[in-house]
Amino acid sequence: MQKYIKIIGWFIVILYLTLTPAGDIPKLSLLSIPYFDKVVHFTMYFVMSMLLAGYFHQFKKYSNQKILLINALLLIFIGGLLEILQYELPINRDCSLGDFAANTTGAITGTLIYLYWLKNTFVGKWMS
Repeated sequence: MQKYIKIIGWFIVILYLTLTPAGDIPKLSLLSIPYFDKVVHFTMYFVMSMLLAGYFHQFKKYSNQKILLINALLLIFIGGLLEILQYELPINRDCSLGDFAANTTGAITGTLIYLYWLKNTFVGKWMS
């Protein structure tokens, strides 16, 4: 169960940050920096993809290419679904192609960095 805690915890963070009504988001000066929200979207999916890659890496039957494909498809689907929910739910949030692109870029970048750089390091072992 402990292997899932980091993934589930981070997914809850993504859900909270993505589906919190606009009026409930604190007005922080960081949010006024141009494109800062894209950095947040990239980071959310970057971290999630590294956690998932670490999880899948422990199963030796998955090649790096298969892990990349699974992560990309899963996180692109989740990112797209959450963007649609932002539009459909009465939470005063917008569906954004830019946010979707940042999610996708973060997911693919995080997976690649994990698989080809971190998987055999202390960080990679902590994530798996």
